[in-house]
Amino acid sequence: WIMQVVAFRTPSAAASNPVAPSALACSSSSITGAGSDACTVTLSAVAPSGGETVTLSSSSSAVTVPASVTVAAGATTASFSATVAAVASAQSASLSAIADGVVMTFTLQLNVQASTLSINATSINFGNVTLNTAATQSLTLTSGLSAIIVSSAAITGTGFSYSGVTFPLTLASNQSATLSIEFDPTVAGAATGQLIITSNSSTNPTAAISLSGTGVAASYAVSVTWQAPTSSVDPVAGYNVYRSPSGGSSYQLLSSISNTQLSYMDNSVQTGQTYDYIVESVDASGNESVPSNMASVTIP
Repeated sequence: WIMQVVAFRTPSAAASNPVAPSALACSSSSITGAGSDACTVTLSAVAPSGGETVTLSSSSSAVTVPASVTVAAGATTASFSATVAAVASAQSASLSAIADGVVMTFTLQLNVQASTLSINATSINFGNVTLNTAATQSLTLTSGLSAIIVSSAAITGTGFSYSGVTFPLTLASNQSATLSIEFDPTVAGAATGQLIITSNSSTNPTAAISLSGTGVAASYAVSVTWQAPTSSVDPVAGYNVYRSPSGGSSYQLLSSISNTQLSYMDNSVQTGQTYDYIVESVDASGNESVPSNMASVTIP
């Protein structure tokens, strides 16, 4: 009889029992705007010693996944995150998990984030503003997660205006623009107006900001100051302050004040008038000195 010995290779456990992806799933199948999705790869059997590496990919540049994920030895699943960027138009992305020639896919729907516009005030009150003197306040427009188009701004009301922005205006995601709102009254009294902001915002596309303010006439006063006489024969007991319309010879006594006070505030002047002032010192008997030099002032 003849005996033969033949050597042959025994198939490895991996070859006889291939471990391949059996499922790929994510917690959300639809994402609106930017965000992230928690995903899981499941193997057909437990991963061998050293673990099982699964290659990952995405069909869309708007969805980013790791290059691979490793299922630990003895485990059947591994998790990873898919990072989603906001898209300008609705679309779908296919995620793939590949190992041992087996491909599992998951389809993720990407939706457009609704455009929104935030405005930092619903009303602006300027309070009292002197006539022919402009007062300014700021109004800030801010886009949401998606770009937005502010098509126009229209303002009504006497004395109200805006500047700083030209329309139409496109704001990128989370971008702001500032309008300068001005109130410049020309007549005294309360004034109201309204600013209308029109945009493609999904909420409040026509925003109304109420405006208010009160025009007031300018208020003026004249400060009169002097130096105490240094060569008075009689001690100075006080001072008399006089005023006359410009060029007039008749002076009106405005106030008699003590010798310790060397100034006087005239709050009774009128806009557009010119006044002449003089001061006379007074002794204890009420006798007045000669007038001081005359000072003239014109009220705007």
